[in-house]
Amino acid sequence: MTADPRKGNLHPMPVRSKSTLTLIVSAIALLNAAGWGLYLGYARSLPTSAAYVGVGVVAYVLGIRHAFDADHIAAIDDSARLMVNSGRRPIALGFFFAIGHSAVVLILCLAVGLTAGALSGQGMELFQDLGGRLGTFTAAAFLLIVGWFNFRVLGQLWRTNQRLRDGSLSDAEAQAQLRQGGPMFRLLGSRINRNLRSSWQMLPIGFLFGLGLETASEVALLGLSAVGAAHGALPFGALLAIPLLFAAGMSLFDTFDSIAMVHVYASTT
Repeated sequence: MTADPRKGNLHPMPVRSKSTLTLIVSAIALLNAAGWGLYLGYARSLPTSAAYVGVGVVAYVLGIRHAFDADHIAAIDDSARLMVNSGRRPIALGFFFAIGHSAVVLILCLAVGLTAGALSGQGMELFQDLGGRLGTFTAAAFLLIVGWFNFRVLGQLWRTNQRLRDGSLSDAEAQAQLRQGGPMFRLLGSRINRNLRSSWQMLPIGFLFGLGLETASEVALLGLSAVGAAHGALPFGALLAIPLLFAAGMSLFDTFDSIAMVHVYASTT
């Protein structure tokens, strides 16, 4: 039986993965502490705290909800599968994707909040439309490419399974074949291996996904920031707490997603 040794090699978490997990948990904890600390501090001290008190909770919930959007789940799960098939354990993949996405929200929230009084409605509409088109194109292109690669991998797995069943392929040969990285690596060679070697490389992809301002979460969040700043109700620190809470909620659940998917794919490879 080959199941036992293989199982023993896959399930224990490597030391490097444990240290990465510790760093991720610490970063998420700090992000939550910073966001909630700023928010609660200003919620108690602002003269208009009644209008601000619900904003932080709404921002956090929007971040959590956005982590369950179809584009996030597809991008994280498909990328995790591809990287696990190449022998990696990208447990930080979801975290970096969320941070890249949140960076757009942070920049735009602060920009819109600080310039809300000067930015005309027509200018904001044009900016939103351009960002929406770019974000939609980026998300669609990335998901289609990764989906196609995963479809090829599925075909390879099915053929390997058929050969295992009819006895034309041994367990050792099947393992060696699967560890070659699948069709995408044979098609694109060392380039893909080089480009998908680390979880942090999902950060720019998350950033590009975040440019899709048509997403209800970002638009609602930008609206909350703009309204507060336009009436002079929010100082800079109070404004900063809103995108931080959004990022804290989203990064927490995107990270859960990537850790769960890496565990599932590693245990079935």
